[in-house]
Amino acid sequence: MRCTLMLFCFCCLLLSFNLQAQDKVELFNNLEQIGALQTLNKTFDVKEGEELIVTVTPMKGKLGKLAIDIPGSNFQYVNKKLVKLDRERIQVAKSGTYVFHFVNHDISKKELNIKIYKQRSTVNKDTIILDDVIFSSFRDTIKRYRDDTIPVPDLAEYDFVLSPAMNYSSVSDSIIFEELLKDENTEYQYAAYWVGVGVESIEAYEKLKNSPPPSWSIEGINEPLMAYGLGVTNLLPTSSSSISRDLMFKFMNPEKYNNTDRKPRLTRKDVRADYYGRIPISSASKYKELLLSIRNFNTTTGVPVYIKFAKFKLDRVYYNEYIIRERVQEIFREKTLEVLAPEEG
Repeated sequence: MRCTLMLFCFCCLLLSFNLQAQDKVELFNNLEQIGALQTLNKTFDVKEGEELIVTVTPMKGKLGKLAIDIPGSNFQYVNKKLVKLDRERIQVAKSGTYVFHFVNHDISKKELNIKIYKQRSTVNKDTIILDDVIFSSFRDTIKRYRDDTIPVPDLAEYDFVLSPAMNYSSVSDSIIFEELLKDENTEYQYAAYWVGVGVESIEAYEKLKNSPPPSWSIEGINEPLMAYGLGVTNLLPTSSSSISRDLMFKFMNPEKYNNTDRKPRLTRKDVRADYYGRIPISSASKYKELLLSIRNFNTTTGVPVYIKFAKFKLDRVYYNEYIIRERVQEIFREKTLEVLAPEEG
């Protein structure tokens, strides 16, 4: 008789969970990439009485912030410095569009495993009588790391007048090789650069340096490129002079031209690099040097050029994160189950 009762109870459990699983709808399930200092936005239409189930797992490190706009409310659901969100349940109080903002505050891209489901909300219902419970548990160890950024105080600076390329069939590029950090203790690093064209560009840079915003002073920074490389600002002065239109510059693979007489050949069809930007960890740590090729396609006028490089070392500290997992082997106790609530409307 006791075995028959146990079998009946087990079947009731399976039926209840199957009903919930069948009612669950997948809204999103994918591995997404978010660029450095970028935001990924996802929108979903849901109804009152439904429940969102959200799981977000960064493949490495932390996500800067997850913010969710709630329809009909001035408040957001916010989770900062997210390491993992495991089946977070959000009750839908009002029908409308929920907007998910995945914010990457890091200077390198992030990969996120995102799973979002919806289902009708649940209510508690007392059910069968049970006696004992037996658990088994085991511990997982996950290797994680955190980065501390260490700026190198000395900037590399270049200024010169780039002569016109009178013969377009010849290689008349100006080539700059800039070594990055090559000491044995530097395994991870990145760099930032700024290219100014024309005297007014360096004047704008120096003006910003001499009168930095208050937020820079709080961080103890007045050098614009350092502030950009550390993420204190995302904007630097750019070249607005008409002479900059005929200047082409581009970063090349330094390994391709090391220990050789060959020189990179730039043409008007090449895609010019941005006036300022970051050299990512993957490239800076691999090559440990930069090759910037510049060419002036103006036939008559020399162009004043100003170049700055800032270098940053990453002190990567590894640590173990322990996760204890428990598994119910047998359950014999009084149990309260969640069942689907009635649909609204």
